Amino acid sequence: MTERKINRGSEIRAKGKSMGRERSGVSADPSDRPSPQAGGLKAASSAEGVQDTQDGLSLSTKSAEGSPAALAERSLTLRAALFLTGRIALMLAGIAVMGLGIDIVVKADLGNSPISATPNVLSLGFTAVSFGTFMLGWRCFLVLVQIALLRREFRLVDLWQIPISVFFGVCIDAFMALLGPAAPTSYVASWLWLAGGMAVLALGIVMTVVSGTVMNCGEAVVQAVVRKTGARFGTVKVGFDLACAALACLCAFLFVGHLAGVREGTFVCAAFTGVIVNVYMGLYGKLRDAARSRRAADSGTASECCTSAETVGPFTSE
Repeated sequence: MTERKINRGSEIRAKGKSMGRERSGVSADPSDRPSPQAGGLKAASSAEGVQDTQDGLSLSTKSAEGSPAALAERSLTLRAALFLTGRIALMLAGIAVMGLGIDIVVKADLGNSPISATPNVLSLGFTAVSFGTFMLGWRCFLVLVQIALLRREFRLVDLWQIPISVFFGVCIDAFMALLGPAAPTSYVASWLWLAGGMAVLALGIVMTVVSGTVMNCGEAVVQAVVRKTGARFGTVKVGFDLACAALACLCAFLFVGHLAGVREGTFVCAAFTGVIVNVYMGLYGKLRDAARSRRAADSGTASECCTSAETVGPFTSE
């Protein structure tokens, strides 16, 4: 009896210990515990999975960057940048051509164009200051007129007229120095010089218009008046030219002492420069349409070649 009681008590104590271990979460058998090697393998496998995921993302990113869509987008961006650069270059070239045309008109000594008459008169009254410098100041004044007219509607991008005006003034002084003492020797020769100057000036105006960048200061003032009054552009342009000519006459009497810089050539420039511009624009339109037709014909020929190649198929050996 005594031995049975002792064995019975030991069995109860053993069962109590095993139940306590199960409640506390500790396994009674050491073999049931997770081995550190198995945990290490799980951690390593998870780390390798993360690395594989990162490698896959990097490969997918590289493949996306080298995809045809990404290459096409880069090509379009490059073309847009080149197109914008070409437009700016055309505008600057047009400004330079305009400066040359104005200098030729001044050399004709029959009066300058209305928008350039006031700076020309001031350069005659104040010989220490160059014509290009007065032209820069005059164009900056026209920008201020635009700001006064438009106020909040004035666009900040139109402030590019000021650095363009600096370039314009430099071109005027440079071409005036290049022309030097060259001048017509007779009244008929003066008219020929005036006609040539108007042709060159109109060409420069067309180049700046075709570039589609920043408007000239004179046309920008006219456009500002049109926006505020609703009047027709041509009507405002005529009034603006007459106002510029009247201001030039006033400056001539005040600073030169007599009428200078405003003559019959001034009114001829005001009347016929726009006509020459329209002729140039008509020629440009014809050349543009011819170029478009040629491109369309070339693309049609290329598509027909591709279609015929697809129809015939590749060469095969029989």
